[in-house]
Amino acid sequence: MWRLDARIPTELPAKVYRMGPEPDFITSATIRELSLSSALLDRKLPEDSGPLLLQFNLPDNREMRLQGHTVKLRHRPLKGTAIELLAMDGDQGEQMWTFLRQRILPNSRCPYCACGLGRDARAPRCPDGNCGLKNGVCKLCGHRLDFDADHYLAEHLNDTMARRLQAKLRLISPDRVRKILQLVDAELLKSVTPDRDMEFVGTHPDMLKVFSLIRRVAPTGLNVLILGESGTGKELTARAIHERSERRGRPFVVINCAAIPEGLLEAELFGYTRGAFTGAYQNQDGKFVQADGGTIFLDEIGDLPFGLQAKLLRFLEDRVVERIGEKKGRAVDVRVLAATNCDLEERIRRDQFRQDLFFRLNGFTITLPPLRDRGEDVVLIARYLLQKHRPNNPDAPTSFSPAAIEALRRHNWPGNVRELINRVRRAMIMATEGVIEPADLELADAGGPLVATDLRAQVDLTEREMILAALRENGGNVARTARSLGISRPALYDRFRKYDIDPRQLKNRSH
Repeated sequence: MWRLDARIPTELPAKVYRMGPEPDFITSATIRELSLSSALLDRKLPEDSGPLLLQFNLPDNREMRLQGHTVKLRHRPLKGTAIELLAMDGDQGEQMWTFLRQRILPNSRCPYCACGLGRDARAPRCPDGNCGLKNGVCKLCGHRLDFDADHYLAEHLNDTMARRLQAKLRLISPDRVRKILQLVDAELLKSVTPDRDMEFVGTHPDMLKVFSLIRRVAPTGLNVLILGESGTGKELTARAIHERSERRGRPFVVINCAAIPEGLLEAELFGYTRGAFTGAYQNQDGKFVQADGGTIFLDEIGDLPFGLQAKLLRFLEDRVVERIGEKKGRAVDVRVLAATNCDLEERIRRDQFRQDLFFRLNGFTITLPPLRDRGEDVVLIARYLLQKHRPNNPDAPTSFSPAAIEALRRHNWPGNVRELINRVRRAMIMATEGVIEPADLELADAGGPLVATDLRAQVDLTEREMILAALRENGGNVARTARSLGISRPALYDRFRKYDIDPRQLKNRSH
């Protein structure tokens, strides 16, 4: 098998330590050969050396402290010891590559596979003489050889990542491999929509399970029902499923079934023809046609009017769209994802939701945990938000006080991550001492009494504060406030009446 990394001869003095709470010195040695992933020492080390620390200085006196372990080479007798080096951090990797690149000898052989290049294209390693250099790439092993290119190291590591992982994963238990995949999924999901990734920060087991379910169901094409309280990230989950499916790059259409009056919702979903009803001045395609080839996300499906549920069920059965005022249908290819914060089974018992529609939508279920059940994720997300938004506000605080951290842990978070986002943003504006305190978050100090002692009263108080904060952030604009809170405008007006809030008093006022 060809080398992963180009190797050079060296004469670097080094010290070898056995890793532990306190590194234990083993011996001094000379590094005879060095690459990004290996080192050859001139000294024999005990076979039971365990994890090692290799310490040496580069010629510019930069100290390198690299971790690794001894390996046996089957095809090469050694007088010394071969060490496989663990992956380096970014700075160390760049420093090491600068040193190596300057010392890779101009040669008629590829430093990865020893294939002959140029005039030496019929060297013994070359099957049928099919070797040489083409566009800066070795024709035998496929490695790029333009070592002076600015992005060579990053592209080389990307090209060889699969081989590096394959060699290491054989040494890891299947359970650990699954955990690694879940953590990788978590990082990938953050990049789906950078401005909406706050809900997907976290390492709680319940969230890692969500990441795993998304990875499994995304390529299947099944309808997916996403359950969870408001603010837990249902739309982001749907987007993540779409982006990891074969439909990525095609339309992703969102419609909130609770935000549109019943009389208009059918027209929005299925479209209409000219003259079908008063105000229908031209033919209009609905959301299902707009999503043809891609994915449609039906948010708040539990609020879909009962009379419209039969038409949706018929569409799910035959995938044919019939516009209002038109008898001839149109077949479309759409994946349907739906979400709700309602208890659909309870609605079925009350004859408010069709059971057959529930079964059609529920090809696969993903349940998002509320923030209050995610343990230390609350603190993790809060710190993430602070660091994410600080570059846009150099005067913003740099950290949370211990009291603020404890207040974050104690709060019940009825608005979930969306509430946390609003509170942290407000606190970044209100904090005056460079550190966020409980008062900046509008949370009770851990040592102080809560304003309300009754749980229901505390939830109502928190919800009222959250609505007021969102109104201030949106200058009193009701539509934008409803969108930021993830509820419909009628639902928001209900809360205005419940909590005696007049949005006109906050019109065009923001922090």
